[in-house]
Amino acid sequence: MRRSLALMSAVCLMAVSACDDSSTGSDDPPETVEDIAEQGLTGLALLHRGYEGADPETDQVLVFHDPATGQPVHEVGLPEGAVDPMASSVPVHAQFSADWRFFAYATADPSTVTVAALTDPEDVGAAERISYRPVESVAAAPGEELSRPVIHGERLWYVSDDPQDGQPPRVMSVPLDAPGGTPNQEGTLPLGDYQVPSDWALTPAGELHIRDSVRTEQMTGANGGALVVRRTGGTVVNASLTTGGEQWQTYDDALVWGEGGAVLGSAPTEAEPLGGAYLVRVEGQAFTATRLLEEGGPVLQHAPSQERDAVLLQTEEAWFRVDLAEDGVAGTEEVFPRFHDASMAGYPLVVRWAARPPEDAPSAGPSD
Repeated sequence: MRRSLALMSAVCLMAVSACDDSSTGSDDPPETVEDIAEQGLTGLALLHRGYEGADPETDQVLVFHDPATGQPVHEVGLPEGAVDPMASSVPVHAQFSADWRFFAYATADPSTVTVAALTDPEDVGAAERISYRPVESVAAAPGEELSRPVIHGERLWYVSDDPQDGQPPRVMSVPLDAPGGTPNQEGTLPLGDYQVPSDWALTPAGELHIRDSVRTEQMTGANGGALVVRRTGGTVVNASLTTGGEQWQTYDDALVWGEGGAVLGSAPTEAEPLGGAYLVRVEGQAFTATRLLEEGGPVLQHAPSQERDAVLLQTEEAWFRVDLAEDGVAGTEEVFPRFHDASMAGYPLVVRWAARPPEDAPSAGPSD
């Protein structure tokens, strides 16, 4: 039987209270939800579809890897089929709350957005790892299709579309502690070529960025090169760079860098993917572009540190760490081979590089 959201909230809140009263000081991986609230989950968080060669549809696991060695430190199970095993590009970073307590995912037939919460194995009568278990859902109206769930702060965002009404899809949001309530309409997604709706994202401050509704800005760098960006609230969300006759652009499925920065990879129009990536930093109407990992092959995924003073980059062969300084790159090293899973892409998806529990995480989450 599915737990109520209020009951799960009470469990989580008791765990957070325990964190306030005591500290184990242990370096051992957390083994219960209360341990997670107290210690936090840290490391390079990757979502494996088909963990250790298992079924990519039914065996989906969030694994925290040591960012220095790649060794798995902690594993959290996901509901079966929560992430499409066939999709090569999924913005899974947006589906988890900042404190990891909640995970949102969309399913079809019937179309639903579900909120899952961290649950101890004994609470569901299973001798297995800590896992996310469904606790509440947003059900679609007749003819409505729900997709692209995002958790930001204390709200759950998602896309609502009715293919038969002739209207563009809408971005909606509801309180995370009451996802079944009346949603707010936050914006609409203009339809482009072949009736494909505009991409969208939330900035680190929680502002809605709808790509095709934001004007482009063109800039020329001090050392040549042309940059085109779209910004919301001063945050660069989309960017494309032309330099030395080569094309680079932002990763649509990646975490927004924030602070006027963005990581750009080889544009898909290139016959052969370009090696490495670029970090661009925009200030006013000027920018700088720093080449990262030029000799390491094309960068497929990246995960910035919380302080944005380093970034982990995944190529087809390995993960690399690049330390950053104000004037460029301070150091680069290969840290561990890239991981494999049973998904169509063949490797797990980046969620984020968590170095410490977020200081500004919402204290409540779902509640009465």
